[in-house]
Amino acid sequence: MNIIFVKHGDKYHSGHVNKLHEQLLQYYPDAKYFCYTDDPTGVDIACIPVYNKPKLRFWWNKLAMFSKDFGLKGKCLFFDLDMDIKSDPSEYLEWDGLKIINAYWKKDLYMAKHAYDVTINSSIITWIGGEQNHIWDHFMTNRDYFMRKYQGIDRFLVHENIKFTTHPDGIVNSIKNPGFENAPIDMYNGIKYELPRDSL
Repeated sequence: MNIIFVKHGDKYHSGHVNKLHEQLLQYYPDAKYFCYTDDPTGVDIACIPVYNKPKLRFWWNKLAMFSKDFGLKGKCLFFDLDMDIKSDPSEYLEWDGLKIINAYWKKDLYMAKHAYDVTINSSIITWIGGEQNHIWDHFMTNRDYFMRKYQGIDRFLVHENIKFTTHPDGIVNSIKNPGFENAPIDMYNGIKYELPRDSL
């Protein structure tokens, strides 16, 4: 299995990558760990340099994982860096096409059509390497347009009709909007995630 993190820009640093790696290693000791990054300084795992062309900003770099040139085969498991792994999440994870998170905290929110709002979240993604290349291929047909139109890849996936399913509810608890306090993973979605002092 390949476990992948994406670190781009200065919102998160190597400590976030290393902490996640350390937390997950106890549950997935045989996995291969990778960080797709523009700055490998201080990162303790294998790094894949970001593509120079096309040059992408922020979260759009996550889509590069679906490029045929990314090169990983077999089971792939992606985590955003604002995650705190509290226990083994394996019972919630499946590799059946493209799987992402159902954003339970959005279910009662008003969904504005003009904002392309969605009720999913791509903070945890599972797929089989090489089977989702069509996502990157579609993005590359008009990437500048897509990056202007959508505020993030969640909206891109939904409104460009990319086929996906969601992991079972309970895999994550949103710290901003608690709903599954016993979930194996706390997600600091929308909140600045500072590492505890004893984690570095």
